[in-house]
Amino acid sequence: MRSLFYAVGVGLLGALVLHITVILATPVYTGADIYARVLDLGADGEFRPLPDKPVDGGLAVSGPFLKEAVCAFSVDDGPVNLTAEGSVPFWSAAIYDSRSNEIFSMSDRTAVRGTLDIIAGTEAQITALKNSGVNATENHILVTLPADDAYVVLRAVMPETSMAASTQAFLDSASCDGL
Repeated sequence: MRSLFYAVGVGLLGALVLHITVILATPVYTGADIYARVLDLGADGEFRPLPDKPVDGGLAVSGPFLKEAVCAFSVDDGPVNLTAEGSVPFWSAAIYDSRSNEIFSMSDRTAVRGTLDIIAGTEAQITALKNSGVNATENHILVTLPADDAYVVLRAVMPETSMAASTQAFLDSASCDGL
Protein backbone atom coordinates (compact mmCIF):
# COMPACT_ATOMS: atom_id res chain seq x y z
CA MET A 1 0.00 0.00 0.00
CA ARG A 2 2.86 2.31 0.82
CA SER A 3 4.44 1.85 -2.61
CA LEU A 4 1.09 2.59 -4.26
CA PHE A 5 0.88 5.98 -2.49
CA TYR A 6 4.50 6.65 -3.40
CA ALA A 7 3.87 5.84 -7.08
CA VAL A 8 0.74 8.01 -7.20
CA GLY A 9 2.57 10.90 -5.48
CA VAL A 10 5.53 10.73 -7.85
CA GLY A 11 3.15 10.54 -10.82
CA LEU A 12 1.20 13.59 -9.70
CA LEU A 13 4.38 15.55 -9.01
CA GLY A 14 5.76 14.61 -12.45
CA ALA A 15 2.50 15.63 -14.13
CA LEU A 16 2.58 18.97 -12.32
CA VAL A 17 6.15 19.69 -13.41
CA LEU A 18 5.36 18.68 -16.99
CA HIS A 19 2.29 20.93 -17.19
CA ILE A 20 4.11 23.94 -15.75
CA THR A 21 6.98 23.42 -18.18
CA VAL A 22 4.62 23.23 -21.17
CA ILE A 23 2.72 26.35 -20.10
CA LEU A 24 5.89 28.40 -19.63
CA ALA A 25 7.54 27.16 -22.84
CA THR A 26 4.54 27.62 -25.14
CA PRO A 27 5.11 31.33 -25.97
CA VAL A 28 8.75 30.72 -26.91
CA TYR A 29 7.98 27.89 -29.30
CA THR A 30 4.85 29.39 -30.86
CA GLY A 31 6.38 32.77 -31.68
CA ALA A 32 3.80 34.49 -29.50
CA ASP A 33 6.27 35.88 -26.99
CA ILE A 34 6.53 39.62 -26.38
CA TYR A 35 9.67 40.05 -28.50
CA ALA A 36 7.92 38.48 -31.51
CA ARG A 37 4.96 40.81 -30.97
CA VAL A 38 7.28 43.82 -30.84
CA LEU A 39 8.89 42.72 -34.11
CA ASP A 40 5.41 42.39 -35.66
CA LEU A 41 4.85 46.12 -35.08
CA GLY A 42 7.48 47.14 -37.62
CA ALA A 43 11.11 47.34 -38.59
CA ASP A 44 14.03 47.50 -36.18
CA GLY A 45 15.39 50.87 -35.17
CA GLU A 46 12.16 52.84 -35.04
CA PHE A 47 9.77 53.56 -32.18
CA ARG A 48 6.25 52.33 -32.82
CA PRO A 49 3.32 53.61 -30.73
CA LEU A 50 1.19 51.00 -29.01
CA PRO A 51 -2.56 51.13 -29.64
CA ASP A 52 -4.98 51.83 -26.79
CA LYS A 53 -6.65 48.42 -27.26
CA PRO A 54 -5.04 45.16 -28.43
CA VAL A 55 -5.66 44.16 -32.03
CA ASP A 56 -5.54 40.43 -32.88
CA GLY A 57 -3.77 39.52 -29.63
CA GLY A 58 -1.12 42.19 -30.13
CA LEU A 59 0.40 44.61 -27.67
CA ALA A 60 -1.50 47.56 -26.21
CA VAL A 61 -1.00 50.44 -23.80
CA SER A 62 -0.93 49.14 -20.22
CA GLY A 63 -2.89 51.95 -18.52
CA PRO A 64 -5.48 54.65 -19.16
CA PHE A 65 -3.14 57.58 -18.42
CA LEU A 66 -0.18 56.23 -20.38
CA LYS A 67 1.08 56.51 -23.90
CA GLU A 68 3.67 53.92 -24.88
CA ALA A 69 6.00 53.18 -27.75
CA VAL A 70 8.38 50.28 -28.37
CA CYS A 71 11.47 49.88 -30.47
CA ALA A 72 13.25 46.64 -31.30
CA PHE A 73 16.94 47.00 -32.10
CA SER A 74 20.08 45.01 -32.72
CA VAL A 75 23.63 45.97 -31.82
CA ASP A 76 25.17 43.66 -34.45
CA ASP A 77 26.48 46.66 -36.39
CA GLY A 78 27.39 48.79 -33.38
CA PRO A 79 25.89 50.48 -30.34
CA VAL A 80 22.44 52.04 -30.45
CA ASN A 81 21.59 55.53 -29.18
CA LEU A 82 18.16 55.76 -27.51
CA THR A 83 16.97 59.36 -27.25
CA ALA A 84 13.80 61.35 -26.55
CA GLU A 85 13.12 64.94 -25.54
CA GLY A 86 10.06 66.84 -24.51
CA SER A 87 7.98 68.06 -21.65
CA VAL A 88 5.80 65.43 -20.00
CA PRO A 89 4.92 65.04 -16.31
CA PHE A 90 6.72 61.70 -16.11
CA TRP A 91 8.37 59.22 -18.46
CA SER A 92 10.15 55.92 -18.01
CA ALA A 93 12.14 53.65 -20.29
CA ALA A 94 12.95 49.97 -19.87
CA ILE A 95 15.28 47.86 -22.00
CA TYR A 96 14.56 44.15 -22.34
CA ASP A 97 16.49 41.36 -24.05
CA SER A 98 14.83 39.15 -26.66
CA ARG A 99 13.66 36.78 -23.90
CA SER A 100 11.86 39.71 -22.18
CA ASN A 101 14.25 39.89 -19.25
CA GLU A 102 14.59 43.47 -18.04
CA ILE A 103 18.16 44.69 -18.47
CA PHE A 104 17.88 48.35 -17.51
CA SER A 105 15.24 50.89 -16.60
CA MET A 106 15.19 54.56 -15.78
CA SER A 107 12.84 57.51 -15.53
CA ASP A 108 13.03 61.25 -16.03
CA ARG A 109 13.87 61.56 -12.33
CA THR A 110 17.15 59.69 -12.80
CA ALA A 111 18.07 60.99 -16.27
CA VAL A 112 20.77 63.54 -17.04
CA ARG A 113 18.98 66.86 -17.74
CA GLY A 114 15.67 64.94 -17.65
CA THR A 115 16.09 63.63 -21.20
CA LEU A 116 16.41 60.08 -22.44
CA ASP A 117 19.93 59.57 -23.75
CA ILE A 118 21.19 55.98 -23.55
CA ILE A 119 23.89 54.21 -25.51
CA ALA A 120 23.30 50.46 -25.50
CA GLY A 121 25.78 47.92 -26.80
CA THR A 122 27.69 44.77 -26.09
CA GLU A 123 30.41 44.78 -23.46
CA ALA A 124 33.10 45.04 -26.15
CA GLN A 125 31.32 47.95 -27.88
CA ILE A 126 30.83 49.92 -24.65
CA THR A 127 34.46 49.31 -23.64
CA ALA A 128 35.64 50.50 -27.06
CA LEU A 129 33.54 53.67 -26.68
CA LYS A 130 35.01 54.37 -23.26
CA ASN A 131 38.56 53.80 -24.51
CA SER A 132 38.15 55.83 -27.70
CA GLY A 133 39.29 59.02 -25.99
CA VAL A 134 36.37 60.92 -27.47
CA ASN A 135 33.89 62.50 -25.09
CA ALA A 136 31.11 60.60 -26.83
CA THR A 137 30.06 59.03 -23.55
CA GLU A 138 30.18 62.16 -21.40
CA ASN A 139 26.44 62.89 -21.13
CA HIS A 140 25.08 59.47 -22.07
CA ILE A 141 24.06 56.60 -19.88
CA LEU A 142 25.91 53.48 -21.01
CA VAL A 143 24.08 50.14 -20.88
CA THR A 144 25.77 46.81 -21.54
CA LEU A 145 23.52 44.26 -23.22
CA PRO A 146 23.99 40.52 -22.65
CA ALA A 147 22.83 39.73 -26.21
CA ASP A 148 22.70 41.47 -29.58
CA ASP A 149 18.90 41.76 -29.87
CA ALA A 150 16.76 43.80 -27.50
CA TYR A 151 13.82 46.17 -27.32
CA VAL A 152 12.97 49.28 -25.34
CA VAL A 153 9.57 50.33 -23.98
CA LEU A 154 9.08 54.08 -23.54
CA ARG A 155 6.16 55.19 -21.37
CA ALA A 156 4.88 58.73 -20.90
CA VAL A 157 2.22 59.75 -18.40
CA MET A 158 -0.65 61.83 -19.72
CA PRO A 159 -2.85 62.66 -16.69
CA GLU A 160 -5.07 65.08 -18.63
CA THR A 161 -6.30 65.07 -22.22
CA SER A 162 -4.98 68.62 -22.60
CA MET A 163 -1.46 67.13 -22.44
CA ALA A 164 -2.04 64.81 -25.40
CA ALA A 165 -0.10 67.02 -27.84
CA SER A 166 3.00 67.33 -25.65
CA THR A 167 2.93 63.63 -24.80
CA GLN A 168 2.67 62.70 -28.47
CA ALA A 169 5.48 65.13 -29.34
CA PHE A 170 7.68 63.44 -26.73
CA LEU A 171 7.01 59.99 -28.19
CA ASP A 172 7.46 61.31 -31.74
CA SER A 173 10.89 62.70 -30.79
CA ALA A 174 12.06 59.28 -29.60
CA SER A 175 14.65 57.48 -31.69
CA CYS A 176 16.69 54.32 -31.42
CA ASP A 177 19.34 54.75 -34.10
CA GLY A 178 22.82 53.37 -34.35
CA LEU A 179 25.74 55.60 -33.45
